[in-house]
Amino acid sequence: MTARSITKLSERQEQILKATLNLVATHGLLKTSISKISKQAQCSPGIVYHYFESKDEIMETLFMRIFSEMMAYVMDESVLKQPLAERYKGLWLRKYHFHLNNPDKTIFVEQYKNSSYYTDEHEQATQALMADLMAMGQADIERGWVIDLPLDIIYTMTFTVALNLAKAHSHAEFRLDDETIDTIAERVVSAVLA
Repeated sequence: MTARSITKLSERQEQILKATLNLVATHGLLKTSISKISKQAQCSPGIVYHYFESKDEIMETLFMRIFSEMMAYVMDESVLKQPLAERYKGLWLRKYHFHLNNPDKTIFVEQYKNSSYYTDEHEQATQALMADLMAMGQADIERGWVIDLPLDIIYTMTFTVALNLAKAHSHAEFRLDDETIDTIAERVVSAVLA
């Protein structure tokens, strides 16, 4: 992992990352080349290579940036201070809304995680970003507040549902109003609370 993965970048680097995100969302990870990135970012390939060593570094930087942003959004302090059921409902709703409001970022993260770019090192980095969420879940299991299942199962029962519903809504498979989403969030959370 590069140190710049989640640090402040220059305006030009941000422009390159934005172009990359747009291209991956539109054409896919494999069809996104340095030449396409430079064209979309309105700069020469040499400028891209001045700021990033390779396409791999661009993709890694963008992935870590988006994943960090998502976790910061989900783990909102005001939600974490809520009583148990409201806290988990709030986390679920924030995860849903992040994906609903950021379809390009969602596409990118999914493609990256399912590509050869995604290594054990990236998995460790994402686990580190999720450490507070997982520690909270484990503590709630130990207190008997959450059902005693492995955390990855609980994550799948909750956050994967939020992701899939947001994607379906974004792709117009169906429309979910706020009341329906609220009901779904309550039902999903009740399924994992002890």
